[in-house]
Amino acid sequence: MESDPNKAGVGRMVVESMRTSPSDVLDLFDVMCELLGARAARFFVADYSLRRLQQIDERGPVGPPHPIAGTLIGRIFMGREIQTAGTDPTVVSVPLVEGSCPIGILELDVDVWDDRTRDLLDQVVAVFVMTWIIKGRYTDRVARARRSEPLSPAAEVQWDLLPPLACSTEQVALSGILEPAYHIGGDSFDYAFDQSRVDFAIVDAIGHGMSAVLMSAAAINSLRNSRRARGTITDAYDHADQSIAAQFGDSYYVTGVIGSLDLRHGTLTWINAGHVLPMLVRNGAYVGPLRCKPSLPLGLGGHGRTVAEVAEVTLQRGDRVLFYTDGITEARSSDGSFFGDDRLADLLVRASLENLPVQETVRHLADSIIGFSSLGLRDDATMLLIQYQPPAS
Repeated sequence: MESDPNKAGVGRMVVESMRTSPSDVLDLFDVMCELLGARAARFFVADYSLRRLQQIDERGPVGPPHPIAGTLIGRIFMGREIQTAGTDPTVVSVPLVEGSCPIGILELDVDVWDDRTRDLLDQVVAVFVMTWIIKGRYTDRVARARRSEPLSPAAEVQWDLLPPLACSTEQVALSGILEPAYHIGGDSFDYAFDQSRVDFAIVDAIGHGMSAVLMSAAAINSLRNSRRARGTITDAYDHADQSIAAQFGDSYYVTGVIGSLDLRHGTLTWINAGHVLPMLVRNGAYVGPLRCKPSLPLGLGGHGRTVAEVAEVTLQRGDRVLFYTDGITEARSSDGSFFGDDRLADLLVRASLENLPVQETVRHLADSIIGFSSLGLRDDATMLLIQYQPPAS
């Protein structure tokens, strides 16, 4: 029986990825080039802000970072499709994605670009991405590659707390972003998929810097603890509330939204812990905020009191719900005017009408807020956008 060269090539890539040490993952490029008939490989990693791509090799950064906005490499990165240019050699640009979260770009100089090379490339690149992510847990190389400017200690804690910035399935797409990316303080978000639902939370701790981050971390990890123990969102609220009060006292608190989306029926349930209300966009129009009676913020609401309301709404196919912190709408321009709810809702509608993917939408919104706040953000600005997209049947 004739052997499959592609299968053998992928097998070799898997074996080499298992052998390589965490600090030497980029040595896999030699194997990739040999398997794909490439003369050279170049690796670009997206930074924390998703505004720059930095080329790295085994020694570290190579040259200055490349802006994503307004550049060819940036369009390839956000477009998620392989692009080719030239013929001698052919330069193949491959967007690298962890699940549905983009992480960078791989460029290859190949002499032959045909269907066989394309099929093998997809599989070899998938092995490399998994190796980069998994072995990145054992080294600082991945975290170091993602910074294009100094990262504050508080932001370091917060980024280590976060899940991947985006995830998409057949039923739902979600994406979050934090600003200012390199100096984020007390804002955070979290999500986790179960068989038939996705649980999520967004939080905003009082104050700034490390003290706010510690409260945010306590809230997120308490919510995770309840979720993993299969508690209800009411249980999660109670436990997080008690945890914040016990650790930080009655003078400190965390606002937030704790929710769950039933992926089969589109039922969204949530608790509003003294937080700004989420926005709903449906059929390309802003419907308004989703109402929920506010319970007290985490740290102030316990002591035997009950949750004010567990709100519920049934989402329709294509609905987008934006959860955000008040640092978004309270961002100020140089003349002192606020970014405001109306501007945020208008930009959200425009992105929906243009069919921008959820991750591109939150990145575009973040860019708009940063551009509006010419003097810099005075408070953390965080978003979590969820789009319900079940199959049409």
